[in-house]
Amino acid sequence: MPITQFEPAELNSSDFPFSESWFPMPFKHTFRVHWVETDTAGVMHFTNYLRYFEACEEEFYRSISLPFKEVERKYGITLPRVETHCKYMAACRFDDLVEVSMRIREVAQKTITWDFQAHRQRDGKLAAEGFIKCIAVNSQWKAVNLPPPLAKTVLEKGG
Repeated sequence: MPITQFEPAELNSSDFPFSESWFPMPFKHTFRVHWVETDTAGVMHFTNYLRYFEACEEEFYRSISLPFKEVERKYGITLPRVETHCKYMAACRFDDLVEVSMRIREVAQKTITWDFQAHRQRDGKLAAEGFIKCIAVNSQWKAVNLPPPLAKTVLEKGG
């Protein structure tokens, strides 16, 4: 089924994967750079961008009334990370506000891949961009198909 003809009510496991062109509206969340996240020069340590990306994803799920614990309780899965990438373009400093936006790159049979961008609010400069790929696993840590209702909800909300 072509993506342009997708109707959320018609979602089934044969409809995967979806491509990034279907998801134009990003989800955004703003973070403040804390002193503990910086080096002695007051520059945010590079590892914190991935923390912000993951925290933005967590806020997305919370915004659609599916916090991570609810995903686990309701669907019997967790979504550990299997791949990440981050490209750094500009430094963020202590007390900067950083707006992180995310959108779905792909929802496949077992995985969800999110794209992220982090912008400094003071000048709008792109500080970093990257992605996180998550896989659905059951309580025995075996990869399983994404539950169709979860995939449908994520797709409908757009992220």
